[in-house]
Amino acid sequence: MAKTYLSSDFKLNGNIKSQGDIEIDGQIKGKVVGNSVSVLASGSVEGSITGTSVSVDGKANGVISASDLAVASSGTVMADVTYETLSTDKGAKLQGNLKVK
Repeated sequence: MAKTYLSSDFKLNGNIKSQGDIEIDGQIKGKVVGNSVSVLASGSVEGSITGTSVSVDGKANGVISASDLAVASSGTVMADVTYETLSTDKGAKLQGNLKVK
């Protein structure tokens, strides 16, 4: 499956959907759907993220639905989150409603 990479100078108001993996280093306002979604350190998503695996090293605001959610020490999540497994590194910021699938 192909990997989609959105660079740090990329800004989008809209939706992204892929059957493969998505790496976000830019800014997205909208809906992101992929198999594996990674919000990299300088990346941000304002809206919703849906994926089997979601990792946040940057910022995510809105709604997250994932089987596996990982928030890195540099990550900030302010969202309503639905997950099966959740892991956070020391220093990660997580605020919102959490619900186990």
